[in-house]
Amino acid sequence: MLAPARRAELVLLVFLAAVFAVSATVVIGSFVHIEHAGLTVEGVEDGAVLAEADVPDISVTADDPEVLDQVEVLLDDSAVATRRDRNRLTLRDFRLTEGSHTLLARVRNATPLLLDAKVEHVFTVTRCGSSP
Repeated sequence: MLAPARRAELVLLVFLAAVFAVSATVVIGSFVHIEHAGLTVEGVEDGAVLAEADVPDISVTADDPEVLDQVEVLLDDSAVATRRDRNRLTLRDFRLTEGSHTLLARVRNATPLLLDAKVEHVFTVTRCGSSP
């Protein structure tokens, strides 16, 4: 009678080991992808309040310049055209209206289940530059 219980325990251990191996692969793979991209937004800080007339040039950089070819930039969930300028992407042909905005730069991970590398900044544009 002890043999069936031991077999069930062995099956459970093998299952738990497989779950652990898959989970560890997902976590480590996601971490490596995010660290490799090293995305940074320049020109606007997260939480900033900007005057409508003083909106700066906004750009995206990456630790590895080759990653820039894979970067997708969204402003308020709409794709923004970018121009490659050596080791940075500059946003072009976009207008910021008064209100709250979300800028997202991301590099999608080609491997299913792994996390995308991304950086997100939320900021506010006002008419007079004061807090809303």
